[in-house]
Amino acid sequence: MNTKYPLLWSALSLALGVVLYDGFPSFFMRLPWVLLLAGGCFLLLAFLFKGKRALLPSLLFLCLLAAGMGRMFLSDQYWQQQSSWAAGSEGRWTGIVKEEPSVNRDGNDYARYYTELESITYADGVEKSLSGTAFVYDTQPKELYHRGDRISVNGKMTALRIYKNPGKIDLEGRYRSRRLIGRIYPDEPEKIHFLGESGKYGAGRLADDIKGKVEISFAPYMDPLRLHILMTLLFGGNYNEIPEYIMTSFSATGIIHILSVSGSHVALLFGFLYFLGKWLHLPRKPVIGISILLVLFYSLLSGLVPPVIRAAVMGILSVGGVFLEREKTALNLLGAAVAGMVLWDPFYLYDVSFQLSVGASAGILIFYKPLAKALSAASFLPQWVREGMALSTAAQVLTIPVMLYDFHTFPLYFIPANLFVTPFLEWVIIAGLVAAVLAPVFLPLAGGLLYAADYLLWAGLRMNLHLSSWPRASLQTGGMTAAQILLYYVTVAILYFKKSLTAVPAGLYGALGIWGSLLAATLFLYAAKPDALLYCPDLGPDQGAALVMGEHKILYYKGGSIPSHTSDWEWKSILGYEGIFDADILILNLEDVKEPLPLTLAVPVREIWVTGGRAEEKTPYLLPNFEGKVRLLSKGRLRMGSLSFFTNGSSFLLSEGDRGVYFSGRRGLEKISFPPHTVWVASGRKNGTGIPEEEMDRVQAEAVIYGGSRLGSSFEDVDLFEFKNYKAANVYREGMQTASFHGRWELEDTSWL
Repeated sequence: MNTKYPLLWSALSLALGVVLYDGFPSFFMRLPWVLLLAGGCFLLLAFLFKGKRALLPSLLFLCLLAAGMGRMFLSDQYWQQQSSWAAGSEGRWTGIVKEEPSVNRDGNDYARYYTELESITYADGVEKSLSGTAFVYDTQPKELYHRGDRISVNGKMTALRIYKNPGKIDLEGRYRSRRLIGRIYPDEPEKIHFLGESGKYGAGRLADDIKGKVEISFAPYMDPLRLHILMTLLFGGNYNEIPEYIMTSFSATGIIHILSVSGSHVALLFGFLYFLGKWLHLPRKPVIGISILLVLFYSLLSGLVPPVIRAAVMGILSVGGVFLEREKTALNLLGAAVAGMVLWDPFYLYDVSFQLSVGASAGILIFYKPLAKALSAASFLPQWVREGMALSTAAQVLTIPVMLYDFHTFPLYFIPANLFVTPFLEWVIIAGLVAAVLAPVFLPLAGGLLYAADYLLWAGLRMNLHLSSWPRASLQTGGMTAAQILLYYVTVAILYFKKSLTAVPAGLYGALGIWGSLLAATLFLYAAKPDALLYCPDLGPDQGAALVMGEHKILYYKGGSIPSHTSDWEWKSILGYEGIFDADILILNLEDVKEPLPLTLAVPVREIWVTGGRAEEKTPYLLPNFEGKVRLLSKGRLRMGSLSFFTNGSSFLLSEGDRGVYFSGRRGLEKISFPPHTVWVASGRKNGTGIPEEEMDRVQAEAVIYGGSRLGSSFEDVDLFEFKNYKAANVYREGMQTASFHGRWELEDTSWL
């Protein structure tokens, strides 16, 4: 352990304690942190009385590990005290709006209120107090309510549905951090009722009022669309007001972080105020004090969300380091900020913006100077270009595995975007903040700044859209496996510490041994890849599967009776995570679809085969940009290379040699022989009836994956499969399932992930 960075190591130890508590089975993690804390205290006393300095790092690590586990234990206990029993209840709910509503005006209009629940009154007049929060939806918003308003609504609360698929942002941690226990949709025709102001969240309401007045004062001087983008650049939020193509372009060029308040905003504000004070020849100490106060006020206006808190804490600590002339303690200051936030709310650790921001900050502090030194050899490049390249690359070094896991793509043009687009946007932010200060006292000057900001923002957006339209702006990679992630970070560590390792041969050999073992494991897993893989993600009311068999890629999608945008998003995410970026055929089963599905084409496919209805009627968003062939099938046999297909207009059997995949619909396949090695993707039958035992015995499946249904019959079917010694899994209950073919179909055990 490097004793030069005690606060950084402390933060890492606390974070490890949080992960350990949350990752181990609950029966093992009842109160282990108490034992660790007792053991740590005992060893600490032994050190104090015997003076064994060699024990000190281990003792501190043990205590900090116990502290992290204990903090997570307390958060878990607090979560258990929320009124989760209320999910599924129906009655009249009252609560207080905690933040400004999220409004969607694109397509299906709605306003979503993050509400602190107070009580529920049942139909018989019984009233119960509640603890926790819920999302309250207004599907036809005419009047918006604000932070601190007390509202009531008649309706039913539905439990939060966590889709158990890998390769996406951890929503469960976010929900637990926010104490969310469900969603409430009002009964028709009654809507949300206003009960008056509660008097709570006064500071937040004041901040919202100020932001509203700032936006009104800006409106005459800016294009409406760019005004929404400016407000997002300044204070975060407002993402629903920004067109999807702009959000996509920012994501493609790797600078989408600038649309949320982060450390770069605080650093920019500090830098501007510092140089302004220097230009005005003001004393250093007052400038720093005023800067800290303005950053705190700016953080309050931005809503004090986790990224803002983190940015403000880090910025203030950094200014403290400058004031004390200890700029070299930046890594310790980062560690202090991370440790403080983890102790405040351990669920921050699972927030992707937290991970990316901390990783980027640490990357800049650790790798900027080495990279700048390496790039100094490229003397033909201007210094500002070399410094910009070093800064952009350093920020990416530690965050690549996180980006690939959550977003499955890597922005290839992040360096030119940071060199040429970001400076425009930074000047827009400065101009917007100065205009916000000047508008109440000297509106003409503020208006002039806003005109300039509007032109700069237009130029920055055009440039970014142009960059994002370049060929292969985003490299599609899929997610990284655990072995690949470990190999990546060990490689980075060896390259960074190569001088220290070279000086100690034993350490060098050990590091190379670990690196070689991870490389061998990665290569072995790649070489041992099965002949066929079947992925069945959790899509809620819908059912999906992706089959990779040799060179062929077949997608299967069975729509449910309830349209779901989330199913479409989950479908795209899991295909990206598994590295499936094209397919030969998309098989659509629409026999259960009553209303048009909001399903879009996740990846390019050559053909779409449809059963159970016309695709243009039941999936209107799927076909607009599709240039391949669409086939409406009722009954027949088809071939594609070595693959054979048979359908009765409801179920499908795909076979190749002695192996096959059976996608069963409302009507099972009869009078047909199944391959000896068959995996069965099953679903509910008409009117919720179960699968007949005769069909189970006729198929003789080696593995069964049941999905797309939460009806009682689906659980009964799985129990019956298991009773008859067939290996079966329920996607709705157990999350995404993967079947692999190694001479026979087997369900992979992913419960440890």
